[in-house]
Amino acid sequence: MRLKIENAFAAGYSSQERVALGRIAYGVEPDKMLEIVEKEYWVPRAEQVEVDNIVNGTTRGRYHLVIGERGTGKRALLLEAMIRVNGDGIAMLEAHNDLEVFRTRLGKAIDYEFHEDYIGGLFSIRGPRDSTPLLDIERALNQMEKVALSMRKRRHKPLLMIINNIHLFKEDDGARSLLEILQQRAEIWASNELVTVVFTSDEHWTLERLIPHATNMNVMNIKDVRKDVVVDALRRYRSRFHGQNVPQSILDQIFALVGGRLIFLNQVAKSNDMLETSRHINRREKSWFLNQCWILGDSMDDDVEEQQKFCVSLPSLFIMKQLLTSFRLPPSSSPGPSCNASRNVVTPSSSFYLKYHSTKLGRSSRAPTS
Repeated sequence: MRLKIENAFAAGYSSQERVALGRIAYGVEPDKMLEIVEKEYWVPRAEQVEVDNIVNGTTRGRYHLVIGERGTGKRALLLEAMIRVNGDGIAMLEAHNDLEVFRTRLGKAIDYEFHEDYIGGLFSIRGPRDSTPLLDIERALNQMEKVALSMRKRRHKPLLMIINNIHLFKEDDGARSLLEILQQRAEIWASNELVTVVFTSDEHWTLERLIPHATNMNVMNIKDVRKDVVVDALRRYRSRFHGQNVPQSILDQIFALVGGRLIFLNQVAKSNDMLETSRHINRREKSWFLNQCWILGDSMDDDVEEQQKFCVSLPSLFIMKQLLTSFRLPPSSSPGPSCNASRNVVTPSSSFYLKYHSTKLGRSSRAPTS
């Protein structure tokens, strides 16, 4: 059992990692490897150096929550760092809202067998201690901890476990218990430099859930790419792989339509007509946004009425945006309210607008806390 788990952390890629890496991981000729990597990871990221240090073991003693909106490139940052170390000492798996599915994925990632197919199980009765997936996950983590202790002496650096999309865990007792187990292990392993655990999430509630018990947690907030980086990378990509010299005006229009969201930029860069693809993405996202936040009137369905607290707060958010853009800010900073101020807009408190407006105009010496 221990040899299998050690093999799961050896150099190379497991089947789950091969699927995530795509063509890079299975049988690509060495002379084409660089071209594929440059095609897939063509936008330089400021966070890449920090992620590289986490993956190669330079950064130790912490576990990490990589948080950001969907499509900002969290997985791409980790995969690019994995390629540079050839998957050495890394196990990666995807979260799931079903504990049985997560248990299976964890066993596959670290090559731990739960003996589901043991024929002797047909003639035995499972006791209460053998009946829950949480206990199986705990046993698998116990075995992994023993392997990490033995490998630490040889490797002289911690192992790495990546759990993607932990926001998929349900808001129920089982998922809360699972997240608590994973965080407890991450805390202990980080303090002893045995295993570095990296969580990725698209939603902010996971941060709120982990923070009360976090001692060694580091939070990385992945944001959209800046305009100058996007324009330069897109110009170089189209010039090299499509033989096009894209005018600056076209690049400015593309950024105005899709912004610096990496998932959209990949679609635009690889399309034949970049402007038409950008307009299509813009229309699609606008339709989704209006379906989520628009006020539909008195004849709305009962299910839609549950979303009205967000719909009512939408005009307030637009008012705040106009208020903030009216102040003179440095060119490098984008106007935006603090987290606390945004929450107060969604759930307005008494005299919030007066307090915020007077604070920004300098009439109050005490700024709202974030």
